[in-house]
Amino acid sequence: MNDFDICQLDRSQITIAGEIAAKAFEDNPVFNYSLPEDPELRFQALTWLTSRAIDYCVQYKHVYTTSDLQGIAAWLPPGAFSSNPLQQLQMALQLQFYSLPLKVGWNRLGRLLNFLSVTEQAHHQDMGDLPHWYLWIMVVHPMFQGQGVGSRLLQPILQQASDEGLACYLITSTEQAVCFYQKNGFEIVRNQKIAPNAPPFWALKFDPCRNQRISYL
Repeated sequence: MNDFDICQLDRSQITIAGEIAAKAFEDNPVFNYSLPEDPELRFQALTWLTSRAIDYCVQYKHVYTTSDLQGIAAWLPPGAFSSNPLQQLQMALQLQFYSLPLKVGWNRLGRLLNFLSVTEQAHHQDMGDLPHWYLWIMVVHPMFQGQGVGSRLLQPILQQASDEGLACYLITSTEQAVCFYQKNGFEIVRNQKIAPNAPPFWALKFDPCRNQRISYL
C-alpha cells in the first residue's frame, strides 16, 4: 500500500463499510456483551450500528479508507461531539437511536445504553471542553489485518492534529487494539468496566506535544 491509497469514504460506500466494520467487530467482547447473543442477530445489529456511526461521521468529511476498502477510520473533528443535552439529543435523532429496541432487542438494550452512557461520561471527564479529534470507528478488514493498513488510515488526522496542536481521543475494548494504538503514539488514560460482569474498555489519548518531543530525540 502507498500514500495514494488513502482516500475519503464516499457516501455510496457506507453500507459496505458498515458490513466491513461489523465483520471486524464480530468477536469484540463489549459488543458480544451488549448486543444479541445469537450470532446472526448480533451481526445485523452491529452492521446497523456501525453504518449509522459512519454515516454520521461522513458529514464531517473525515472518514478515511483505501481504494479497495481494506479498512475504515471515522473521525469527529473538534466541536462535533458535545456533552450539551440538546446537541446530544439532536445527535441521537440523527443516528436514529429511536430504532435501537428493534435493532438490538429489549433484553440487551439496557446493556448497550449503559455502555454508551458510561463511555460518554468517561470521554467528558477525560477531555472536558478541550478541543480534540475523536476517533469513533477504526477497523481493518480481517483479511488485511497486520499489514500496516490501520496505521496508514490514522495518519491523515494524527498529522493534522500534530500540526494544529490538538489531542486525539478514542475508546476501545481489546488489549490487541490498545497495543496497536500505543504503537501509534496513544497513551492509556483510563481502564474500567461498565458493570462488574462486563468486559473492560480503555480510553486512550494522543498528545501531539509529547509525540513531537519524541520525534526530535
